Amino acid sequence: MESLGCKQKVVTIFCDSQSAVHLTKHQVFHERSKHIDVRLHFIRDILEKGEIQIKKIATADNPADMCTKVLPGNKFEHCLNLVSVISDGET
Repeated sequence: MESLGCKQKVVTIFCDSQSAVHLTKHQVFHERSKHIDVRLHFIRDILEKGEIQIKKIATADNPADMCTKVLPGNKFEHCLNLVSVISDGET
């Protein structure tokens, strides 16, 4: 981003999975998370440095859904509005 002229102090990552947000903040080992390789816990190191922050976003307000799921038209238009894109159907 810096090469594009955008300087950010902290990058915010929005996540609609409460479990994923919890795993980034609390280093606990349990049966359900044992499959996560220790090498993939780098996100915790970056969080501790303060370079990124993880925030919960409601599933209904997650614009990334339009890139990852098949959506009905009204949900797709809602996602476009969330990222400030005007669809052809609007005047």
